[in-house]
Amino acid sequence: MSTCLRPLRRAASLFLAAASALALAACVSAPDGSSAPDGSPVPPSTVPSDAVGVLPAPGRTIDAAPPETGDLSGYSIAVLIPDDTEASQTLLDATRAFADASGAELEEFPADPAGDDPVGDALASAVAADADLVVGLGEGVVGVFDVETGKILDQQVLVVGGQLAEPTENVTAVIWPGATSREPADDGSVTSQRGIDALGTGIESIRAGLTGVVLSLG
Repeated sequence: MSTCLRPLRRAASLFLAAASALALAACVSAPDGSSAPDGSPVPPSTVPSDAVGVLPAPGRTIDAAPPETGDLSGYSIAVLIPDDTEASQTLLDATRAFADASGAELEEFPADPAGDDPVGDALASAVAADADLVVGLGEGVVGVFDVETGKILDQQVLVVGGQLAEPTENVTAVIWPGATSREPADDGSVTSQRGIDALGTGIESIRAGLTGVVLSLG
């Protein structure tokens, strides 16, 4: 795709995400069927059943279920691979499979272990690619993302199989038992299907405008 078309494509993606978020908000009503007052809390029972869990505050952990893989033609993903561990390779394979199934454009940015800042350098390259979404695979990205993602608030970021200590509104995470970065890791829990489910869940939430949250798959 021509570089000059990327700003137009990205603007269109942002417009669609904003429209989706507004449509979702418009569906929320008070228990008596009337619209909730501006700024007032909305009970979870009033959230549409097709929403991702509940309408969340930034940083909140909510339960989520993976959606069916939709059509992401024209949506670009820059994936950062922090190391060559089996878990990272499994998640990379899942990302490739997800991109193939959804039609998303995928560009890979492996961390160079010989570099001074392997993950940081890979993140800088991924951001420079001007993709719709930067994806970090596993807990190997957490340390650097904790520091750097707050400096790139105009870039949407998804962490798969890990979470940041204090995520900013542009960083969404998807976790599941054994892949939370808050408890001992269980490499056996990192499967290709888990990775595919996590990508679908995270991207659906981001495209709906629900970002900065931790989505927990059961």
